[in-house]
Amino acid sequence: MGDVIDFTGDGIKREDADADATLLSLIGHLQAFVLVGYDHDGNELTAVTFGHLPEALWILERGKKSILERGDPE
Repeated sequence: MGDVIDFTGDGIKREDADADATLLSLIGHLQAFVLVGYDHDGNELTAVTFGHLPEALWILERGKKSILERGDPE
């Protein structure tokens, strides 16, 4: 597994990170990704660059595990 690079600061924040700035900071660092979010109108958006969808689901589950392990700041 590759190294995890935190592009948003200290890892746990109370405020949302700027989506555009975060995406720009990732340019050139990713081999593939699954992106899940909301657009400015509140519509769900999912972008997948993996050609093999089971691999995309695997990395999505790994991402969920990482988020759960960070905890929720009070």
